[in-house]
Amino acid sequence: NLILQIEAGIVAPSVVQGKAPCMSPSKAEVQRALKEYEPRLRSIFERAWNEWRQVAAFMSDKGMGPVMYQRTVANFVFDAIARHAVEELGSDDSVHTKVEAQTVKFVFGGEVLARFKKGDENKLGRNIPTQAAMTFAAADGFFPGLPPETAKVEFVWLPNEIHTKLDDVLVVARNGNKRLWEYSIAAEPGAEVVSLPSSPSPDTDDDDLVRPKVPDEQELEDE
Repeated sequence: NLILQIEAGIVAPSVVQGKAPCMSPSKAEVQRALKEYEPRLRSIFERAWNEWRQVAAFMSDKGMGPVMYQRTVANFVFDAIARHAVEELGSDDSVHTKVEAQTVKFVFGGEVLARFKKGDENKLGRNIPTQAAMTFAAADGFFPGLPPETAKVEFVWLPNEIHTKLDDVLVVARNGNKRLWEYSIAAEPGAEVVSLPSSPSPDTDDDDLVRPKVPDEQELEDE
């Protein structure tokens, strides 16, 4: 079982090699590596969020009620983010794109591995605790084909309480359920603001996908 877990990349290198866990990713080094991509990253979030707001406005114009569950918003925005991210970054020679069954990851300049997530109250990406998700969240989690020193971060989006505004976009480093550090990707001056009908408050904290069946663990890791 350990050999299979090593090959699948779900065991930290410190466990395999008997070494101390890797140091957490350096905030300064990640900022340096991502600096040139930040305007494009923020634009991806803005376009995805505006896409959802246009859908919500259309529903209101047609006399439809607002969505009942905020996980609906999370799922729509994640799908829009994934589409815009692949379109924006997929042809960039300095970015490696890995499209998976239920998520997409990007490696920037061979230095930073990142995924897109909706943030929770602790500014951490929401996860179903599968092996793949826990490996990404662990500071010393190992992914095949990447050097162990590759930094892993989440690009986290945070809406306001009633989901009418995109409050912030963060780059977050974590170790399990602990947030190590974060910094904001600022909006470009003059970014378009589109009004949005109010939605009801979330009924629960569950913003994960609702699925008719349970696929393999890899498919469950993102929303």
